[in-house]
Amino acid sequence: MIKLPVTFTALCCLSLFPDTAWAQQIAPKKRPNILMIVADDMNWDTPGCFGGAAPGITPNIDRLAGQGMRFNHAYVSVSICTPSRSVMLTGLYAQNNGAEGFQRIKPGTPTLPALLNEAGYLCGIIGKPLRQQELLRWSVTYRWQGTGDENRWGRDPEIFRRFAKKFFAMARNSHQPFFLMANSHDPHSPFGGGRATKPPNERAPATRTFNANEVKLPAFLPDLPGVRKELAAYCTSVRRLDDMVREVLAVLKLADFEEDTIVIFLADHGMPFPGAKFNCYVDSMRSPFIVRWPGKVKPGSIDTGHMVTTLDLMPTILEIAGLPAPPSDGRSFVPLLLGEKQEGRDAVFTQFFHIHGRDALPMRSVLTREAAYVFNPWSNGKRRFDRLGGEAFSAMQQAARTNPKMAARVSYLELRAVEEFFDLRDDPGCLKNLLGTGNAEQASVEGLRARLRKWMVQVNDPALAAFDERNNPAALEKFIESYRAQAQKEVDALKPYEKAQGYRF
Repeated sequence: MIKLPVTFTALCCLSLFPDTAWAQQIAPKKRPNILMIVADDMNWDTPGCFGGAAPGITPNIDRLAGQGMRFNHAYVSVSICTPSRSVMLTGLYAQNNGAEGFQRIKPGTPTLPALLNEAGYLCGIIGKPLRQQELLRWSVTYRWQGTGDENRWGRDPEIFRRFAKKFFAMARNSHQPFFLMANSHDPHSPFGGGRATKPPNERAPATRTFNANEVKLPAFLPDLPGVRKELAAYCTSVRRLDDMVREVLAVLKLADFEEDTIVIFLADHGMPFPGAKFNCYVDSMRSPFIVRWPGKVKPGSIDTGHMVTTLDLMPTILEIAGLPAPPSDGRSFVPLLLGEKQEGRDAVFTQFFHIHGRDALPMRSVLTREAAYVFNPWSNGKRRFDRLGGEAFSAMQQAARTNPKMAARVSYLELRAVEEFFDLRDDPGCLKNLLGTGNAEQASVEGLRARLRKWMVQVNDPALAAFDERNNPAALEKFIESYRAQAQKEVDALKPYEKAQGYRF
């Protein structure tokens, strides 16, 4: 169902009053519409236009890329859904917006939909929710009957079509510009897809099912039958995401909004396979980023050199809308969309904090196009990274029983090292930590360490003191214990809010 908050309903009721009541209203200014489509747990190189995880996997996303600009080096800043999306809608790093894990954005933080709402935009959201209505101020939301249960809900392109059709009609009738955030639950696990067995679960089959022989493995995954099998199911879920993109864009065109709407497509972080999601590696953070801006962005253009992040979305969208932007950790990339160049886009900084507090495994990284430096203060040679699972990892564990190289890979994924350095020119999958091997370029390592520390100071990163003590195991253990306790305290403090809202982060 479409749910209208009180603020929007009150505006509708003004039509009951005499014409003099309307004289006090400000007519909506002509501004471009914004449609932002966000995939859930999709690797940057999965769509066909970025390489393709299988033949013909994303015809509609590929078509969109041909009509706009594709960014080859776009990144998120956190590799887990709620924190990543909170960054998109605030332009602030997680420690600055409050959502380090599955948490609420700090009260009083300016958000993109609230600012657009104040400027006369009709703001809607469908799919994976970010509630917090008092902060985000959505005009219209679609509330799944099974909110929070991603295993069963929100995987039917037809639902997105119906909501989008009603939403666009509402924008037309109210003469308002709009911002619609369409959040797919695909290809988040569980993968694959026929209809769910428990009605009225809103799931549907994808228009194409992939098999293990068709898939193209990303650089960080080994070629094992179990890995291929799970990747094929993931690709089927990606195809259902592409089906959703087709439906929403078709309705946009039918509503005659295509030429007045900027379409942004991206993913919230990398795929949920060992070595991507929940980490700070390249495949954790790199996102398939596309912008179609009719009349402004050259169709089929590709930005191959600049590194942009989702921190930049809010200032970019506000500039496009002709609105002032609040202080942000990002900056507008409008010049790039217009074919110009920008200085200072040669590195991005990424983070991982926790999900539910007690499971904190804090990590940081600085990524350039050539190298990656990762800091893992939780790694002590005994503590295990517990965000590994699925059929692919089970296949790796099985192979590790007889294959020493696979055993070493599995062990490394579980234990890591406090510091990691990868030469992305030879190792794009971040498989070989060069620190301690004698093969690391010391000047490059020191340069990235210095850049990471400078950034941590600038953004008030809570792991700065731990970084300065990275060679002191006792200090790192003290930091982890303290951070976990604080994170759990913050998560527990949210329980009354969750209870009042009827929603669990």
